[in-house]
Amino acid sequence: MGGCAQTNVRTSNEIANSGLPRPQQVLVYNFAVSPEDIKQNASFFAKLGRNMSDSNQTAEQIQLGREVADALATELTQKIADMGLNSRRATDNVPVAPGSVLITGHFINIDEGNRLRRNVIGLGSGQSSLDAEVRLLAPGPSGYTDLAVFEAHADSGRMPGAAVTGPAGAAAGAETAAVIGANVAIGGVKSYKSASAQQAQKMAEKIAEQLNQYFAQQGWLNPY
Repeated sequence: MGGCAQTNVRTSNEIANSGLPRPQQVLVYNFAVSPEDIKQNASFFAKLGRNMSDSNQTAEQIQLGREVADALATELTQKIADMGLNSRRATDNVPVAPGSVLITGHFINIDEGNRLRRNVIGLGSGQSSLDAEVRLLAPGPSGYTDLAVFEAHADSGRMPGAAVTGPAGAAAGAETAAVIGANVAIGGVKSYKSASAQQAQKMAEKIAEQLNQYFAQQGWLNPY
């Protein structure tokens, strides 16, 4: 049923051969969810900051953004660790040690959609979507250099809802949700309530695939 949902990541810019040795650590930062976040991390977004305009965000929107950012960074940190690299979550007040590379970015769009319409009606009604720009940075004497920039997108797709599939479909959906909930409890995996945060986890998988290719290209690891 989720086959029509889309998650894709494409490279928009990269330094094909950075000449850098294998990083001693990969620092993963929460992505910015507001212009204020970008201002506070101006060194990361030197090129971007001039193009950002202030927008009025509600407390609910900001809270949703924080959950989405946490979901993406948590999943991405684990995926990079699975590659055999030393990855860790970081904040802007943590000193960047020599030999590190950084992963950060900002969300261009976080649209939670209408969950009730999405679940009951389906077929794209109430669709949720998520768009982000991902930046792989290397620190240098004159600031940070973009090694690679990716554009990422995820959405809920045109999934059939209970109104289309009928009682049997609704029952199947409930059963699937119960299984997922049990797996989360057993595996100790952090679960998120919002559709956007769940999409962020899927987006992290695709970002990790792009990073894996780039890391292998630099000679830092073998591709999987």
